Amino acid sequence: MRRPSSFPRNEVPSGFLVNLGIGSSLAVGKTSDFKSWGNTLLMTPLQQIDSGTMALVVSSYETQYPDPITMNVGDELKIVKSRDDEWPGWVFCESQSGKRGWVPENIIKTDGIGAVAQQSYEAREVTVMEGEIVRIEKVESCWAWVTNMTDATGWVPLKNLKIVE
Repeated sequence: MRRPSSFPRNEVPSGFLVNLGIGSSLAVGKTSDFKSWGNTLLMTPLQQIDSGTMALVVSSYETQYPDPITMNVGDELKIVKSRDDEWPGWVFCESQSGKRGWVPENIIKTDGIGAVAQQSYEAREVTVMEGEIVRIEKVESCWAWVTNMTDATGWVPLKNLKIVE
């Protein structure tokens, strides 16, 4: 892994976030938590955020799909869109019941225009408001499954969150 100082100025690789140090404001975009080694900051993939990590919503997010796709292991899916430039790692699928939604590509086995679910999954998003505190339960390809203060759960883009230290 390259040290942060070896990346061109103002260029951080996709999947990383720069930690500016204690007391600095960190916006979680497409990145992670950090480890400090002396004066050197090391970046680690965002998928390594511990379950239970608290985050501040820095930009409101409203649910885009009111009736999202759900699937169980073995369910057959139709792939509607196989790649998305804004959200790599996600595939837009349709279930046999006609429900549609984004599914992590690493939990399905694709076969042309079809796929089979390898894990159970729910594409439910949750509406969050700027200033709200949420608990991150898991992270997947630049999105976080969170629980808000009213115990509602669902997916929110990581770019809308800031880790509370």
